[in-house]
Amino acid sequence: MPFLIKHQNDIASNRSEITNRGLTIGRSAKNGLLIDDPSVSQFHAIIDTKELKDGSLIYFIQDLESTNQTLVNNQAITQHLLCDQDIINIGLHEFKYIDENTESLAATKAFKKSWIPGVLILKD
Repeated sequence: MPFLIKHQNDIASNRSEITNRGLTIGRSAKNGLLIDDPSVSQFHAIIDTKELKDGSLIYFIQDLESTNQTLVNNQAITQHLLCDQDIINIGLHEFKYIDENTESLAATKAFKKSWIPGVLILKD
């Protein structure tokens, strides 16, 4: 199961597991990952899952029209297919996405980029 590791001053602190139902991130207590910081929107981002034909899961992060954006690897995103070791910045907080499941990593190769920015297409 993939997870996020919070990094602060080059020290890994909290670990948040991402379930098959995904993970909501924001300042509201209704989120799965609560970030108590005014630079973070109430409902800032969501990590969602998609099941492939072979039954494996892939994980996407989507910005929920937050005020201060969601960054992945220093790039502002609206939606992004997560890969092992991606760095996610939300407000002033940095997280590393860890996916130790090699089958999941192999499944991400089944995508190709479309000419529309941020849109990925499943290869058959």
